[in-house]
Amino acid sequence: MPMKRVARSLLSVLLFALHLAPFAQAAQTDRNQPIHIEADAMRYDDVHQTSVFTGHVVVTKGSLVLRAATVDVRQAPDGYQYATALAAPGELATFQRQIDVAPGQPAQTLDGAAQRIEYDGKTDVVTLRGQAILSRLIDGRLIDRSQGNVIAYNQITDVFTVEGGAQGATATNPGGRVRVMLTPQPAASSAPARPKSTPALKVAPTLGAQP
Repeated sequence: MPMKRVARSLLSVLLFALHLAPFAQAAQTDRNQPIHIEADAMRYDDVHQTSVFTGHVVVTKGSLVLRAATVDVRQAPDGYQYATALAAPGELATFQRQIDVAPGQPAQTLDGAAQRIEYDGKTDVVTLRGQAILSRLIDGRLIDRSQGNVIAYNQITDVFTVEGGAQGATATNPGGRVRVMLTPQPAASSAPARPKSTPALKVAPTLGAQP
């Protein structure tokens, strides 16, 4: 495969990885880190402008770690990038990333998991489908969590939507209902202010709804 095509396909994966950061801005140092991709196999289709990585795929870039059975990246004729990470049957695709915080503030981590993770480069929306979970942790302690069948986050408006459904059912949530857990924050006088890089939580009841 010509090196130019390999570089173009890896760039597509890089663009996908850079946008997997709902709820908060990822560590700025990630932007300057090289991207590493491990997989059992890779297939590039120049006609359809797709790159498919299969078999225990691990994408890392700085603090970002994405794990999936398959990662499929496509570039549309208009230049926008679209990517899909798929889990193996009976498992979930996962990603973890450090959140950018002010110096001296506790470490924050964003964890996500779903049967399918999609990125739409045209709308700048990340969508988790099937047993979707998004969690924010501070020093390893769970602070916020959203759970449902589909979770979509619009990185332009800082609004995310959670939709329930039977496909989102789990052993602890057999009805697949939307579940959101928010930890009360201490008063400003008794605790440091939350980093400005963490946007206010805005939840719309259904996909496409306005808060």
